[in-house]
Amino acid sequence: MFGCISSPRLESNSRPCVLSMNRMIHDCVQRIVGDKFGTLVLIEGALDPHAYEMVKGDEDKIMSSSLIFCNGLGLEHTLSLRKHLDGNPKAIDLGGRLVQRNVFAPLQEDGIHDPHIWLDLSIWIEVVAEICQVLISYFPEWQNEFQENTNQLIKEMQGLDLWAEKCLHTIPSEHRYLVSGHNAFSYFTRRYLASPEEIVTGEWKSRCISPEGLSPEAQISIRDIMVVVDYIRSHEVHVVFPEDTLNQDALKKIVSCLQKDYTLHLAKQPLYSDNVEENYFHTFKHNVRVITEELGGTVIETE
Repeated sequence: MFGCISSPRLESNSRPCVLSMNRMIHDCVQRIVGDKFGTLVLIEGALDPHAYEMVKGDEDKIMSSSLIFCNGLGLEHTLSLRKHLDGNPKAIDLGGRLVQRNVFAPLQEDGIHDPHIWLDLSIWIEVVAEICQVLISYFPEWQNEFQENTNQLIKEMQGLDLWAEKCLHTIPSEHRYLVSGHNAFSYFTRRYLASPEEIVTGEWKSRCISPEGLSPEAQISIRDIMVVVDYIRSHEVHVVFPEDTLNQDALKKIVSCLQKDYTLHLAKQPLYSDNVEENYFHTFKHNVRVITEELGGTVIETE
């Protein structure tokens, strides 16, 4: 999907501009390029990246950009996006490039790749390194600046990754079960909620569930609701996590089904899966703090 790097330098008489498809990518690109380029983001705010269709002005952003960084793994799948990205030599499929080189194996649901790799910092660090290498291949004169900025960013992300693991593992093992609005937190669960043994055996998959699939567009059936209800009872889960831009009806139905003879509540603050609060790094910290506190762990203060 998308294009490949066929030229070390794109023709442009103006200051280069880099377009990122979402804020998770954009916030990292900004840290790497500094003030060398203009940077734009296509999908932000409360917009759903799974279902995004282009609007007026988007085509101009794509046409005027020197590079377009995409998440890949099926996230940018709508017809209007694919029309402008498939075969476009400026479009860089970050997830796809890493999978092709066996940097990581994507999780799947019913044969569909899970695109939510930004929720596992150990994978997103590899994405940041890939962004850096692509930028250097196009603009080698700024190699030193890009590499220095990337090294600093990766160092910070490694510290954040370790902090998240420490916080979330203060939650007792019997409480490390995550029920969220849609199936966005599998990478997160495997990385931060599972034990090393569970990661090896695949048993980590039992630590998360949601009534909706990988995309919030999916239709929810009564059976989907009851599967989650049974899961909550069997694992003695007492909190479910709404997501910021997601309709909470399914989770409210689950709470309603159990409220007569079971203690269950919605988390006080929502999680962010497909969008950000302030920026990507702040959002990751927010998710870790909310999950840790709601599941009975202790948030370790960062320095």
